[in-house]
Amino acid sequence: MVIDSRFSIGGEIRSRSSALASPVWWLASRPQALWQGGVAALSTNDGLRQRIKVLEKEKLKTDLALQQMLAVQSENAQLRKLLKGQQRLAPTARVVELLNINPETSQKRFVISEGARQNVRTGQVLIDANGLIGQVAEVYPTSAVVIGITDADHAVPVMVARSGFRGVLFGQGSDSRLSLANLTPSDDVRAGDILLTSGVGGRFPPGIPVGQVKAFRQDPALTFISAQVQPFARPRYGRHLLLLDVLPVSAPPAPVAAPQAVTENKP
Repeated sequence: MVIDSRFSIGGEIRSRSSALASPVWWLASRPQALWQGGVAALSTNDGLRQRIKVLEKEKLKTDLALQQMLAVQSENAQLRKLLKGQQRLAPTARVVELLNINPETSQKRFVISEGARQNVRTGQVLIDANGLIGQVAEVYPTSAVVIGITDADHAVPVMVARSGFRGVLFGQGSDSRLSLANLTPSDDVRAGDILLTSGVGGRFPPGIPVGQVKAFRQDPALTFISAQVQPFARPRYGRHLLLLDVLPVSAPPAPVAAPQAVTENKP
């Protein structure tokens, strides 16, 4: 202590001893440090896993809300189109909901949400924002069955908007194809012509858009030509339709059989 107080060599000795002993202290502290680090890492990983689960649930909820919002936006857009169609084609029409579609390939039948209790009657016409869909064939207390214009047993009297030519449009059992049959080369019908309901027979009000002529085909006997028509209405692409409150002048006649299939193109 006397020597240390005079020459201050104790501090140097302690400093060198501490430097020599520091590896020993480090090795001695490693097990505890590793244990604490492992516990902290496990705790952190567990917290991250829990957070990921929470975020995944929140993402599912957000995705569901987004899908619902998109569905509502799509439905609102369709309803706006229907309202425009109502103002343009049938101010007295009312909106009905499409409940079911017949899965039978050739039978284009639809079930709507209103029936006899809502004063739905056989023969009432249905349209969407684009054009004619069909007419009521069967009525039940709270629902009704609609036969579509594309049904293989359905026919619609039509006229060409450009020339005024009148004919009968037959369903083909396909959502995308109708047939304007029994044409002759002198009939004024061209590709691209728009077909409207003619009002002949009182089954459908005149002036409702029905479809557009796309191509021509000729029967095997080379006597008559048929025009292949794409319908405007798309009942499978929405939930709501317009039911016209106007009834036909007379009861609808029995379904007309579709003409024979044709095979060759018009020259």
